[in-house]
Amino acid sequence: MEFSVCGMLLKLSVDTLIAGVALIISIASLGTSIFSWRKAFRPLVTASVRTHQAGNVMIAYDLVLLNSGQIPARDITISTDPSLLNRALGEDASDDNRRKWLACFEPDRKIRILHNGDKISCSFGTTKGEVGGFWRYKASIPVEIAYSGWFGKQYTEKHEIQIIDSDSFTGFMWAK
Repeated sequence: MEFSVCGMLLKLSVDTLIAGVALIISIASLGTSIFSWRKAFRPLVTASVRTHQAGNVMIAYDLVLLNSGQIPARDITISTDPSLLNRALGEDASDDNRRKWLACFEPDRKIRILHNGDKISCSFGTTKGEVGGFWRYKASIPVEIAYSGWFGKQYTEKHEIQIIDSDSFTGFMWAK
């Protein structure tokens, strides 16, 4: 085969053409692999409200942060809009309880490192009926988790956590 490119005559054999196509496919495959690796090889920090202990009068909760990514996460902070947070509070949201159970949202509270596969938790209030505890039962709170990866890249994840019994998704279960 002969091709003319910019006035130059190129002679290509079938073998050379196949090798050129294979080279292009290999370069595209390498680019796709690097792109996928960069998306997957990172920390991935999520938040959830989990039942610490439940009884027939009250449910106590923990806020749990989990790194399900491939590498450790550093300098993790969690924040929320105070006005949206106030809508989720129940009748037992005294100043003392706010100080204890909302400390996780203070900007100077950083988790320095959370290894991949690890989780960390803190106490996160109670519910008593629909509005009697620190939280309103089934209230949702939008939160933002900011952290950096092992190599310094910054990440921000937006989640909505819900104040609900995590031991039973229906709210009904057998006594233990």
